[in-house]
Amino acid sequence: MTIPLDKLYGITNIKSYVPLILDLDKLNYDACREFFKNHCVAYKVFDYLDGTDHKPVDQDWCTVDSFVKQWFYGTLTQPLIQSILLPNATTQLWKTIEDLFCDNKEANAIELEINRGTLL
Repeated sequence: MTIPLDKLYGITNIKSYVPLILDLDKLNYDACREFFKNHCVAYKVFDYLDGTDHKPVDQDWCTVDSFVKQWFYGTLTQPLIQSILLPNATTQLWKTIEDLFCDNKEANAIELEINRGTLL
């Protein structure tokens, strides 16, 4: 599938489309994931996130991959960016973040319940 790059160039502020910032302390992974996924589906780049469209030798693929990574980084807190930022990373960062939040989901829920006083 050919993605019209002019559509991608038109997005200068991802926060207009994804109004939440993903934060380990806020337990907002599900909502952020849904906003970001919907945005990427609308722009026909979701395959870049889940790793099914992996052709890094193609220049257009690399360009779209860079756009999607920029959007993705724009929806993360600084500590999250620092923990996942690697040289030459592809948008398979989506899986890295998913694993990070899913692995911590139960521990974060218990901590939240303790802070609210509902778990003794």
